[in-house]
Amino acid sequence: MSNTSLNVLVTGAGGGMCRGINARLAAAGHTIICVDMNLELSEKAAMAVRNAGGKAAAFAADVADEAAVEQLRADVEATVGPVQALVNAAGILDRKYLADSTAESFRKALDVNLVGPFLLIKAFAPAMVDAGWGRIVNIASIAGTTGYPYPSYAASKAGLANMTRSLLEDFWGTGITINSICPGVVDTPMVIQEVRDQVRRRVPTQSIIDPEEIGALTAFLLTEDARNINGADLLIDGGATQLFSLVNNHAD
Repeated sequence: MSNTSLNVLVTGAGGGMCRGINARLAAAGHTIICVDMNLELSEKAAMAVRNAGGKAAAFAADVADEAAVEQLRADVEATVGPVQALVNAAGILDRKYLADSTAESFRKALDVNLVGPFLLIKAFAPAMVDAGWGRIVNIASIAGTTGYPYPSYAASKAGLANMTRSLLEDFWGTGITINSICPGVVDTPMVIQEVRDQVRRRVPTQSIIDPEEIGALTAFLLTEDARNINGADLLIDGGATQLFSLVNNHAD
């Protein structure tokens, strides 16, 4: 399949990281199907793409709601057409340590960060299988590899990366690739100042990640040049994972 113009569904499209993802995918000529919990956020993301000369449509859905995801699939296919690529970028960060966490708060993080991507893949992958081609990119995190002080976030992202690898069997010989991108500290409103201040001590490059760097890798994974990148956890972390520790003694 030509990868010059795909219908790419991006969840969490109104979030800070997706500014870069949407921009890079649109610049590559793709139509961005912006999906967020709030239609206003989705419309704003779509408008930003169109204002830059790209193509975009906006939809709202709770990614953790199976019925809502199935309705989303029907609406998108009826309005835009079949989805050739899916980017699961919707996510929440529950800033609770173990003592502060509840079963409800833990489940909510799992629902959005892990169950959501599962539901989206289950809804949209069959059409990709029928077409004999597709791309799935899950936005995980280095927290899923290293651990993190907020256990619900770390557990959900570890699960997402592991689910990515586990689905290789399901997509064997279908023309679909599935990968996860594991960012470090990305310049989004989700990142509190305390974490930003730690970048110089904990990241060998001493730089925070621009959302467009995530977008650039995502755009590459949709190309035929990336057809043999499959089941990978791709780090964009400035080297942090290699040296990561919860207590870091590097001097400022």
